[in-house]
Amino acid sequence: MPYLQNAGAFLVTSLFGFAICVFLLRTLLIAIGAPFNQPICRFVYLLTNPVIMPLRNVMPRWRRVEFASLLVAWALCALELLLLVALFGAAASAAALLVRALVDTLDWLILIELVAILAYCVLSFVPSLRYDDNFRLLARLTEPVARPFRRLVPPLGGLDFSCWFASLALVLARLLLIAPLADWAARLG
Repeated sequence: MPYLQNAGAFLVTSLFGFAICVFLLRTLLIAIGAPFNQPICRFVYLLTNPVIMPLRNVMPRWRRVEFASLLVAWALCALELLLLVALFGAAASAAALLVRALVDTLDWLILIELVAILAYCVLSFVPSLRYDDNFRLLARLTEPVARPFRRLVPPLGGLDFSCWFASLALVLARLLLIAPLADWAARLG
C-alpha cells in the first residue's frame, strides 16, 4: 500500500506544485510590471485569468501587489496539504495546516526566484539570447533581488557577483526563516 500512497503523493505534489507556481509567477510578473504581449506572460495570464478575474472584484490590486493570486496560491498550498494529510492518514489541526500553507507559499516564492536566478546566470553565457524578450523578462524578474547586492558589490573585473550573493541570501532565508516557521507550524498540529 505505501507504493500507492507514494504515487498519490507524487501526483498531488506535482499537480499542485505546477498550479502554485503559475499563480505565484503571475504575482511576480505583475509586481515587476511585465508586459502582457510576451509569450510567457500571456501563458500565465490566460491560464490564471478564469480564477483571478472573479476574485478581483472582492480583492483588488494594491499598487503592484495582486493579493488574489497570492490568496489562490495559499489556498492551493492548503488544499495540497489537506490531501496529503488525508492520503497518509495523519492528523493535523486546521491552524497547523493554514500556517504551514503560508510557509509553503513563501518557500515557493523563494524557490521560483532561485530558479529564475539560476536560469538567468546560465543563459547569460549565450550572447545571442541577451536580446530575446524572454531573457529580458528573466532579467527583470531577477533584478529586484540582485539589485541591492549589485549596489554593495559592483562588478569586479567585468564579472557580476550580485546573483550569487542574492542566491546566498535566498538560501539563507530558507534556512533561517522558512525552516523555523515550518517547525513552528509542525508544533501547532
